[in-house]
Amino acid sequence: MDLPTHFFFGIAVGLVFFGRPEVALIIGLGALFPDLDREYWYVPERKYAEEQMHRALFHNVVVMAVAYIANPLLSLGVFLHVLQDSFTTVKDRGVEWFYPFTRLVKRGIHDANGKDQAPAANEHVYFYQEDPPELVKLADPDLQEPSKDPVPWRRVYGFAQNSHLLDRGFFFGSIAIAILWFIDPTNSASVSQFVGLGPQLWGIVAGYLGVLLLFASGETQSSGERSRAKAGQQGKPDPASRLRMLKPIQVPLLGIGIALLASSVLLSWTGLVDNISLTLSNPPLLVAGAAAVLIVAVAVIKWQTRGGRTTMV
Repeated sequence: MDLPTHFFFGIAVGLVFFGRPEVALIIGLGALFPDLDREYWYVPERKYAEEQMHRALFHNVVVMAVAYIANPLLSLGVFLHVLQDSFTTVKDRGVEWFYPFTRLVKRGIHDANGKDQAPAANEHVYFYQEDPPELVKLADPDLQEPSKDPVPWRRVYGFAQNSHLLDRGFFFGSIAIAILWFIDPTNSASVSQFVGLGPQLWGIVAGYLGVLLLFASGETQSSGERSRAKAGQQGKPDPASRLRMLKPIQVPLLGIGIALLASSVLLSWTGLVDNISLTLSNPPLLVAGAAAVLIVAVAVIKWQTRGGRTTMV
């Protein structure tokens, strides 16, 4: 999905389900954040190609958990972004929900052609399938795997390709919902709710400016651009092409963006501390919940590999 689609979908969800513009903006900010794991200049191209960080590094439950500690609404925005990207196909590389844990899996039960693979003595937990190399070849150069051999199918794939009907449906539908919410005569809430927010409002503004500057810095030169150049392909025109002109100041943009994000945290410090205190207010329950997840996960693996079986089905 495109970045504006993620943003407006987050805004629409915030307005419809919470009825408060400032809440919608926090969700929208969370919906922007995951795409900072793109193939930008500050990520070594070789590492990016080999590790396939996009749709993995910031598109996972670990980031959602960290964002939740800062603000549950921020975490909701991240979740909505990842959920939408899960609709995309192998060509758009889907989403790796459980990164980095999924990187521990080395093989699939079936190969890229859907045929059973002989079990390996040193592998006990398998994914269901492996990436089909022929389909991955249809992806943009920076999203293609460097090896011809298939890798474990670590990602969740859907039915929609980027920038097609579903993406545009989310985009225009979300804008329409937001407009209807603001012009609804029975809606007592309005933009006037921003009055009196004080440091919280400035924290939101600083967060947006910081994230946008990080995107601007990254778009001045992406690894994908370098990959297409090496392959002799002409890059497709995109709305961010004008940002290439900012390449001489890409480092200052990155630094200012990081500084603004830090200031956003400081301006929202009181709410952040309150949320952390609430999250940690019942340590026994927190520990019990983490232990329960671990126990269930181990129990499922033990059950599925019972009797000496080396595959999970």
